[in-house]
Amino acid sequence: ADDTGLNEFDKYFVYGNSYTKNDKRLNLGEMGVGGKAANDKLSDINNTNWTIHTINKHGKSFELQFKSKDEQYLDQVQPTLQEISRQQANINTPTGTSITIHNINPQLKQSGWPDQAIKDNLQQFFNMLYFQTKDQNRPFKIFVNGAPIIFNNTLPGDRWMHGTRTFTCVVDGKHTNATYDYQLNHLHKRAQPGLLQSVDLVSYTRIDRIHLNPAYIDTSMHEHLDPDTVCDYWHHQIRGYIICNALSDIKDLTGMSAKDLSHHRLHPDHPVTKAFWNDVHKFIGPALVRRVNDLTNPDNIAQKTLLHVGRIIASRFNVPDNFIAEK
Repeated sequence: ADDTGLNEFDKYFVYGNSYTKNDKRLNLGEMGVGGKAANDKLSDINNTNWTIHTINKHGKSFELQFKSKDEQYLDQVQPTLQEISRQQANINTPTGTSITIHNINPQLKQSGWPDQAIKDNLQQFFNMLYFQTKDQNRPFKIFVNGAPIIFNNTLPGDRWMHGTRTFTCVVDGKHTNATYDYQLNHLHKRAQPGLLQSVDLVSYTRIDRIHLNPAYIDTSMHEHLDPDTVCDYWHHQIRGYIICNALSDIKDLTGMSAKDLSHHRLHPDHPVTKAFWNDVHKFIGPALVRRVNDLTNPDNIAQKTLLHVGRIIASRFNVPDNFIAEK
């Protein structure tokens, strides 16, 4: 148990993430009831039965077994927990966790196990967390039915904007600095299709794809452009990641983070959420408008066409190199 009085197994069955955590390492059940809910969903709802085996960094092995009865409230849930031997845990890595669903959901049995979809989803969800922990010399591995998930952070297309940005949010009347990393590429005709089909928002794990709000995209300086066209270009031609761990780390007055318990959205009223989105639009918006303008401005297109034609004409004459200047 930590200073909240809960151990990691307790947290697996706790709604919310109001408990504190001294370090920022990946913990079992960090975001609350998600683990139990996911396991229950994979199970036969009329005969829920699943087991967790785990080995921790101290070499201790545990088995948690859950069989649902007639619980109406969370405090009535009573899984069994016991310490077991490493051999019984049947995990062949120094530390790790294995989840086994004993009674599979009948609908899942009937429709078949969507292996590729599951692997793709897990890769997207954990992809950037894998590389963060790898940089800290503590990488993890995930297996589904014995097959490993292969993580890959290679972006398709050509490098566009890469770096780190600092923004300020106000929490409980105090100004707090936070950062996010951005890795953005623009696609080209030669780019190979891949798993990444958007710009993903990540806070340790994936939250969702990033949709820009046209209301915060200023195209007033360009008559031929409108905000919807710019956002459409972002959606179809830009690929990459914006990684902001502050969305998980900075808590509001109620002890909640901006990252929702569902993992797939941000709380719109959280002070970090507002500051983050404002800065993303303020920073990315003008650069994106300039890029789309370069590609769609009729004057720019005409100039590029003339240069191209000029090069073709010049190539047909036997002109010495010292007579040729490019502008």
